[in-house]
Amino acid sequence: MRTIYSAVLHNLFIKIIALFLAILTWSYIVGQLYKQVPEAQRTPQTVVALAGKNVIVKRVPVHINLIGAPEGRHQVAIDRIRVNPSECVISGPIDKIETISFVTTEPISVEGLTKSIRQQVKLKEIPGCSISKEQQFTVAIPIVRK
Repeated sequence: MRTIYSAVLHNLFIKIIALFLAILTWSYIVGQLYKQVPEAQRTPQTVVALAGKNVIVKRVPVHINLIGAPEGRHQVAIDRIRVNPSECVISGPIDKIETISFVTTEPISVEGLTKSIRQQVKLKEIPGCSISKEQQFTVAIPIVRK
């Protein structure tokens, strides 16, 4: 028993430094590997076996579905539209989810507007798939004068 105790405590400071350097090296290598993965492949997705069927869970961006046009000399500042949160989580059969790269909102009318709006929106349903419902999606649509 004495030899195990002395083996663990012998040069303890050097062992702690070696452990720290190993963790530091590992985190650096993982970071470099992550940078080399193309952006399109970074989307986290998980395959889960559920009731004998493979189901995929994936995070995708939310796109806005605008209809109509603002009144007269006003226009939507497309580059300043914001949705919060900007992503949602979807799940469903692998063959359906793999082809989905974004989810759209229900139509938002900007018909006849002269001022910017901010409102809660729902996401458009995807047949055979489920979309995270627990999140409230808020859209800010700036209307500017031409």
